[in-house]
Amino acid sequence: MSLFIKQQGQGRPLILLHGWGFNSEIWNSLVPQLAPHWHIYQVDLPGHGRSCYCEYTLPVLIEIFATQLPQQAVWIGWSLGGLIAMAMARWRPAWVHALVLVASSPRFVTAPDWPHAISPTVLQQFSEQLQNDTEGTLQRFLALQVKGSETARQQLRSLNTWLKQSGWLQPTALQTGLRFLQDTDLRSELAQIHCPALLCLGEYDTVVPAEMGKDCQRWWPNLRQECIPAAAHIPFLSHSEIFMQLLLDFQVLLP
Repeated sequence: MSLFIKQQGQGRPLILLHGWGFNSEIWNSLVPQLAPHWHIYQVDLPGHGRSCYCEYTLPVLIEIFATQLPQQAVWIGWSLGGLIAMAMARWRPAWVHALVLVASSPRFVTAPDWPHAISPTVLQQFSEQLQNDTEGTLQRFLALQVKGSETARQQLRSLNTWLKQSGWLQPTALQTGLRFLQDTDLRSELAQIHCPALLCLGEYDTVVPAEMGKDCQRWWPNLRQECIPAAAHIPFLSHSEIFMQLLLDFQVLLP
């Protein structure tokens, strides 16, 4: 299948992967600051935005991305996009020069030894509700992503406006994405990721709680972590200046 990939800018390749229920345009406000320094690839995940849908598994996704994106890129993955970026760094290391993971996790659902995540019941409820009320379910998911933020109402209004304007939602792809979040667990693979990696978390995130960073450190000792105060699940939008400074500081450290 062919992905929709928007390119602009010059320099080292920088790949931007969005989260569940969104598309690559969620990065638009940051692109003008990134384009002078990077050759940017804004990617719509399968079935999101303008990319065709396919029933994907992790090996399928890895192969799709490896055939359509450049090697030795810096990958910025938000939420679901971060999970995919981790997989690329593990199984296609030549493609990933460095990782920036934003409000992302190697495992999105709780387990006895992994408490700082979403309850499997919550994701299952979203999956069941999607079948009858796609728009209402997305609205509830948007509210969950900004919950706890000091600017939650403002962010929710902006996200609702963005969602109405961008469109391009495929319910089948949303279901596949939820199953992917429910079923994927990369914790045992993290020690095999050797590229520089930065994890940016939000202090008040309820989807990927900031406490997850400590759990992740046990599996991935070389991971660098930053927690953005008062941010929820979308810190690159709610606290864009802080996020950009963290990104620039991380860039300086890259070989």
